[in-house]
Amino acid sequence: MRKFLERHDLQVVLLLVTLIATVRPWVSSVVEFEKMYAASHWALSYELGLVRRGLIGSIMSLFVPVVSTEVVLTAAFVSLCIFLGILMAVFLNLIKNHDVDSRIFRLILLFMVTPATLSLYAKDLGRFDLFLMMILALCFILLSKQRHLWLIPVLAMGAMFIHEGFLILCAPTLLAALLFVYVRDARQKKMLTTLVASVIAVGGSFLVLALFGTPTLGYEEFSRLVQARATFFITELSMRECYYGIANHLALASPYLSDAGSLLNLFGAVVILSPVFLVLANLWTRVMKNCGSARGTCWMLLLSSLSGLLVVPIATDYGRWLSAVVFCNFFVLALLISRGDLKAEVLEEISGGSFSALLVLAVVTYALFGPLNDWNPYPYQHNLFSSALSLIAVLAFNAGFVLKWRSVRKPASPRSGGSSLASSL
Repeated sequence: MRKFLERHDLQVVLLLVTLIATVRPWVSSVVEFEKMYAASHWALSYELGLVRRGLIGSIMSLFVPVVSTEVVLTAAFVSLCIFLGILMAVFLNLIKNHDVDSRIFRLILLFMVTPATLSLYAKDLGRFDLFLMMILALCFILLSKQRHLWLIPVLAMGAMFIHEGFLILCAPTLLAALLFVYVRDARQKKMLTTLVASVIAVGGSFLVLALFGTPTLGYEEFSRLVQARATFFITELSMRECYYGIANHLALASPYLSDAGSLLNLFGAVVILSPVFLVLANLWTRVMKNCGSARGTCWMLLLSSLSGLLVVPIATDYGRWLSAVVFCNFFVLALLISRGDLKAEVLEEISGGSFSALLVLAVVTYALFGPLNDWNPYPYQHNLFSSALSLIAVLAFNAGFVLKWRSVRKPASPRSGGSSLASSL
C-alpha cells in the first residue's frame, strides 16, 4: 500500500479532494418537501404488518422508537459515507491493478463529478436509492471476487424490501452480470446456483410484496400509527405510495411525458450528461468489438444497464432514473475491468493529449453545475447564463472526444503492421 501511495499520491489526493468538493456542498440539514417525503419512509415498520419499503424503518425501530428528521439525516449521512468508502476502495483497487497511463483514473474522475451520481445522492439525503445502489455495489464486489456468492441473493432480497424499485432499477443489471460471468467462466455450477437463487429471491420478494404488501389496517389508522413514530409531519404522498398495492401505486405515479416543460427538462438533463453517455458508448463499443462468441450476453448486459429508462414513461423522477442508468453502467464496466475482460490498454480515446484539457473542462463544469434534480431534473432552465456556459463546455468536450474517437478508429498503415485490440474479452 505504501508503494502504491508513493506512485499514485497525486491521483489519490485528487480523488479525495474531488469527492469532498463534489459531495460536501450539497449535504444540507435544511428539510424541504423532498427530504420530508424521504424521511417519512423511515417511520414505517413491520410492527404495523408487512408494508412495502418497511425494512429500513423496522431496523431503525430497534434503536430509535421515534424518528426525527435529525436522526434520519444523521443515519443517511453515515450511510452515504460508508458508500463513498466502498467506492473509494473499488477505485483504488482498479487504479492499483488495472490502470495504464491514468486512463481508468480519468474515467473515475468523470464518474465522481457527474451530476447524476455522488452529488445527487448528497442532495437527496434520506432517499432509499442510496441503499439500493450500495447493495448493488456490494453484489458486484462479491461477483468480481467470486467469494461469499451466497450473500448476493440475500442482499438482493433485502434490497427489494427496502424499495421495490430495485426490481427495475438494479435487478436486471445484477442478473445479467451473473449470467455474463456464468457464460464467460466455463459455466461454473456455483455461479448458476447464485443466478437461480437471485432470480428466485427477486421474483419471490416481488410476489410477496405484491400480494401481501398492503397492511390490513385501515388507511386512516395506518397513517395515524406511522405518524406516532415520527416527530415530523408524515407526507400523505409517502403513505399512499406504501399503503396501497403496487398496481395502485402505478396509478398514483405522475407521468409528465405529455408536458412540454417536463420534456424540456429531461432533454436538458440528457444534454448535460451527454459527455458521460458518449464515454459509455465508446467503452461499450470496445466491449462489443471484442466480445467474440459472447456477443449476445454482452448485449443483454448493456440493455440491462439501461433498465432505469423503463421508468421514464411511468413517473417523473427523471433525475433518479438517469442516475440509476449511470451507476449501473459504471458498475458493469468496473466489473469487466476488474476481471480483465476490458483492458485499459484499449481505451485509447482517453489516453491523454488534448483529451486531458477537455476532461478538465468537463470536470470543472460538472463541479460547478451541481447535481440534477430528481424531478424536473435540469436545475437551470430559467438561468440563461449558467445554461449557456454549461452547454458550451459539454458540447466542446463532445466534439473533441468524437474527433479523437474517429482518429483512433482510423486503420493503421500497412507499413506499420497495424495495432491489435485483442487484449480484451
